[in-house]
Amino acid sequence: MLETAKGGSFQDAVAIFRMMPCVGYLLLAMAKSYKLVVYRPVYENLINELRDMWPKGEITAEEHSIIKSALNQLSNVISVYYWCNNALLVIFLSPPFVEIFKRAMGNDVPLIFSFYYWFPFDPLQRVYYETILVLQTWHGLLTIWFMVCGDLLFCIFVSHITTQFDLLSVRIKRLIYVPIDDQLIKAYPMSEYSRQHHLKNKQAVETYTETMWEHKHRKELTDIVKRHYALIRLSGDVEDLFSFALLINFSNSSVIICFCGFCSVIVEKWNEMVYKSFLATALLQTWLLSWYGQRLLESSTSVSTSIYNNGWYKASIKIRNSLIIILHRSQKAVHVTTYGFSIISLASYTTIIKTAWSYFTLLLNVYKK
Repeated sequence: MLETAKGGSFQDAVAIFRMMPCVGYLLLAMAKSYKLVVYRPVYENLINELRDMWPKGEITAEEHSIIKSALNQLSNVISVYYWCNNALLVIFLSPPFVEIFKRAMGNDVPLIFSFYYWFPFDPLQRVYYETILVLQTWHGLLTIWFMVCGDLLFCIFVSHITTQFDLLSVRIKRLIYVPIDDQLIKAYPMSEYSRQHHLKNKQAVETYTETMWEHKHRKELTDIVKRHYALIRLSGDVEDLFSFALLINFSNSSVIICFCGFCSVIVEKWNEMVYKSFLATALLQTWLLSWYGQRLLESSTSVSTSIYNNGWYKASIKIRNSLIIILHRSQKAVHVTTYGFSIISLASYTTIIKTAWSYFTLLLNVYKK
């Protein structure tokens, strides 16, 4: 980039614009990969704890629906993002090999590279060209694979944590048994939990005294608090692993999207797809991270709603006081930040798109003048 900038012409500036998305992706891949190596024990602990949290034995239809929806959603996200990045790899890395094939067929076409590298020698010489092309292809593969690895691990971890928050909300809603009577009619949602509770704990419903109910509720509340605390701690581990990479990601995203958009509109022909696919992948990547950050916010605060919606008014004073404490803590949303600067959510995605559009229109106006 420095060597190109010395030229000072507009064509040199366009060449720099074309380098910017690649440099941005390289920085992101480095940021997202090094912490997974340095903090491997934290990464392994996340996997083990989240695995141990999955329900064992029989689950309700509501819990099954939550798990099935989350896993199907995650599977689709992984497939779409994985193949989008592989398509980007093929589109970006294939032009030099196409030109080599054309030369083999007898056409007089120039040799090209996938990326702009500076060399203190002529890179188009025999042996040099083939070696550099292999290295560039390998560099491209590594960069995209590290990007995919970091992004999908973030999505997987956050998806599993949000699923556990949703399952915890269901568990809280059915914590306290409320008999169906004139006050709680069958049409109310809580009635379904009461029916399930009665079927599962028929003997307890018919024989337990207030003291026995309080002992049972306190034991269940202890388990709920431990699970809630564990999920908050695991969310903190996700932030420790990914927050710096997310800062680089969201700082670069506006620039990458801006320059990809400029190259797609000005530099590329209408039937060329290199930077158009780059732009689509960058938009998808930023949206995925923001959407899973939003899901974490919503699922963590839904715990407080579940506490309010359960049959707390039928519990003892001590249990109500415990529920109030949990309610206050759960009203504080659990989130992942960009190294403490901003919260990852759909609002941050909107900000990135607005900023990228501002940069793009400014760049376009300068180009037209």
